[in-house]
Amino acid sequence: MTLADFNRVMRLTVSLAGYELLAQRKESVLGLVWPLLQAGGLLLAFNLFRGDTGGLALILSTYLGVLVWTTASTVLISNLRILPANREMITHIAFPHAVLSVVDVSVKYLYFVVQVLVGVAAWLAVAPNEHWPLVLAYLPIYLVAFYLSLLAMAWTASVVGAALPDLSFLLPPVLLLLLALSPVFQRTAESVPWAVRLMNEINPLSLWVDAFYATIGVARTGPTAPLVFLAAACAAVALARGLVTACYREITKVI
Repeated sequence: MTLADFNRVMRLTVSLAGYELLAQRKESVLGLVWPLLQAGGLLLAFNLFRGDTGGLALILSTYLGVLVWTTASTVLISNLRILPANREMITHIAFPHAVLSVVDVSVKYLYFVVQVLVGVAAWLAVAPNEHWPLVLAYLPIYLVAFYLSLLAMAWTASVVGAALPDLSFLLPPVLLLLLALSPVFQRTAESVPWAVRLMNEINPLSLWVDAFYATIGVARTGPTAPLVFLAAACAAVALARGLVTACYREITKVI
């Protein structure tokens, strides 16, 4: 790809992302508040089901975990059907189809960043951390790694969703169940059955929540967690980009 090609792709991405943001703002009275209400509603529901709150610090850290999970799950579900949903654009306009997932991820990630920065600031205020300079240093690393991971997942999901279109209808209740069993609500690994521990160890969404908690100091897994996460995210993006390059041409012929 030449510099001119890269510039055209970037301008197209920014233009489509801006259009998507404007469209969402026009279609919703609450706009940016909706993702906040969604994550907050899930947190309230699970806390009521659990029967305790555990204090403001725990509520905030749980909210942040729910925010990571719901952002990833919404990206996954939307990209399972992103190619069929944009069939008209794909068949009538010549452009790099991988941009569609980049736009979707970027818009959802923008909502996520705004909320997570406010949430982390509130969490540090109510739960003073003597290592807060490290939190501020490692949080940008986590945010970059999380964006790359979302992009890799989105590209992969777009290929899988084209082959298995019903998956986007089956996954939401499964993801909700996995959230209840995830590190967001099951902080102590010893308190859950071995099957749940194993599932959390192989579930990318649980691993991303774990890396986030390590970044802000909730989970004591060490300061290298966001660095390892970034390295894994870079590798995942490279593999996913190769996948869409190999598959998109054939997929777009039949959608």
